[in-house]
Amino acid sequence: SRLAAHLFPPEQGDHLLALSTLTKLAAMKLLLATVAAVSATATEANPIRRVVSLLQAMQEKIEAEGKRQAKQMDKFICYCKHNTEDLTKSISDGKETIELLASKIEAATNGKAQAEAELAQAKEDRAEAQKTLADAEATREKEAAEFATESGEMKA
Repeated sequence: SRLAAHLFPPEQGDHLLALSTLTKLAAMKLLLATVAAVSATATEANPIRRVVSLLQAMQEKIEAEGKRQAKQMDKFICYCKHNTEDLTKSISDGKETIELLASKIEAATNGKAQAEAELAQAKEDRAEAQKTLADAEATREKEAAEFATESGEMKA
């Protein structure tokens, strides 16, 4: 794994990590073929066989890592797709809610202004009615006093 990392350092900012892993696999197979050719001609097969075994084990690990990274990439792409859809829907729902609440606020403000105007008119009408009532009571008291005076004069 360290040898593979040294031979094939990961590319910075590469979002297609699976493609880079496949390139590493192809280079590893080429290296294995070269080592196999050398081992066939070498007189001492034991150390070369160990190197070939190590390289084959590395190849298996790299292939497994590539599959795992491809699965993770698929999950990430799916997450991004669904997350974007969910966020877009949430934003549109939020905008609709804002419009609805703005219209409710405007209606409530208009209702409040109308209620305040009606209250002011009712206060004016009440004040006028109380003044008229006071004038009528004063007139009746005056008439009652005049009647009492006239009626006392007639009796006398």
